[in-house]
Amino acid sequence: MQVLHQGGGAGSVTSTLHLSIGLQRAGFQVRFVCPPESEVEAQARAGGLEVHPVRLEARRRWRNASRLHRLLQAHPVDLVNSQSSRDRSALAWLALIGRLRAPLVVTRRQMPRTLTAENWLVSRLASRVVAVSPAVAAALARRGTSRDKLVVIANGLVTSRVDVSVPPATLDYWRRLIRWEPSRRIVGIVARLKDQAVVLRALGQVDTPVRLVLAGVDSASDLSRIAGRVPARHAVVLLPFIPDVRPLYDLLELALLPSRIEGMSQALLEAMALGKPVIASAAAGNLDLITHGVDGLLVDPVDPASWARAITELLSDAGRAGRMAAAARDTARSRYALDRTIQATAKLYRTLLAEA
Repeated sequence: MQVLHQGGGAGSVTSTLHLSIGLQRAGFQVRFVCPPESEVEAQARAGGLEVHPVRLEARRRWRNASRLHRLLQAHPVDLVNSQSSRDRSALAWLALIGRLRAPLVVTRRQMPRTLTAENWLVSRLASRVVAVSPAVAAALARRGTSRDKLVVIANGLVTSRVDVSVPPATLDYWRRLIRWEPSRRIVGIVARLKDQAVVLRALGQVDTPVRLVLAGVDSASDLSRIAGRVPARHAVVLLPFIPDVRPLYDLLELALLPSRIEGMSQALLEAMALGKPVIASAAAGNLDLITHGVDGLLVDPVDPASWARAITELLSDAGRAGRMAAAARDTARSRYALDRTIQATAKLYRTLLAEA
């Protein structure tokens, strides 16, 4: 059973969904637990998964645990994998009170922000803790997770999301959506609210006129106020969450990821797989994914001047940007193929089932 409390709009959702579909095709019977009437529920059904919609509420550990316990009683499984925070809390509670009979795997997809005591307890209750990058594994170990329980299985690139043709009419629609114009270079950030403010402040030190597209950010956020102070030679477009941003990548010259909490970013993997030069914060899983100066640039996460220099460097040196883009494409497609993730997860599951 794969359990996920999020309904859509995050790379972790994409990773969990396509991993689950891949495991089913590899011979596992997968029961997929997710929020009812959500984007991921529809996608899971379309992918042929056995879907069990369960709503898990914030700060309702006991109620969530009760709902999952009832589901497990009605539909027993041989192994449970918790993929996000609310289900992790609920399933750990069931394990603690002896009501979870199946082995528990806990997957950590972002840098941990839970308390050391909680991390320690969960690692004792879980059969294994999966980290999606070495950076996440190291952070978990520092917070009390037993190294004997840790397994690193990187996120896999979902090529079906990127290897699609974009019709000219769709591309024209996106040009209108971002108010494209030839006088400004197009750079973008595809992410929920992270450290976009650092990039906005960096634009004051970028002489080349750019149009910065922030995809996945509500225009009512504080970023709108910061964007209003960007020099007039630049333009900023804030787009709310859109499920399919594939056409946007065809318009971007640079893809940026200002974030200090990424475990292994799907958005970054997708940009690299599409041959986009990338710039990311020198933090967390970005350090495992990108080799600085080879397949991307890593910069000081909170220093606008560092971001400004990196943006200027790649916009002014097409040759270097092209070489990095080609290397990024190779990195994403060869080292982070989804099949590798599926095979490593299947091997872990079989090991735990044999132990059980």
